[in-house]
Amino acid sequence: MHYPNIRVACLLTVAALLTGACGGDDPIPTTPTTPIVSINETFSGTLTPFSARTHTFDVQNAGDVIVQITAIDPADTVVGLSVGTTNGFACQAAISTEKAVLNAGLTGVARAAGTLCVRIYDPSDSGLPGPVTYSLQVTHY
Repeated sequence: MHYPNIRVACLLTVAALLTGACGGDDPIPTTPTTPIVSINETFSGTLTPFSARTHTFDVQNAGDVIVQITAIDPADTVVGLSVGTTNGFACQAAISTEKAVLNAGLTGVARAAGTLCVRIYDPSDSGLPGPVTYSLQVTHY
């Protein structure tokens, strides 16, 4: 059985697609895009035994989120550190560690703009030996 109409229709469709793919003489002006610049934020405070501190920050674009402990005193203190999303009342951890030390960090990815949070806390069963001052640097986009 021959279906000449179907063959002709297929050939015309292929020809139309190929013709449409050819470039025209009208150049399309392109607007240069501004590169997305990273934002650094610093949060500081004092952590007492059996406590936690939460800091919120707004990301404007999807991209990496890096949290680093840039200062902690006493320097050999081990703390818990987490990064996640917040609803304004609670910080829902997406990534965390209970063994963060000076210069340690966490890296995650924000999939979209929104409000995120970083939480530093006493992970021990016996409590920190005393107050611990800290400074965190958060880099995001």
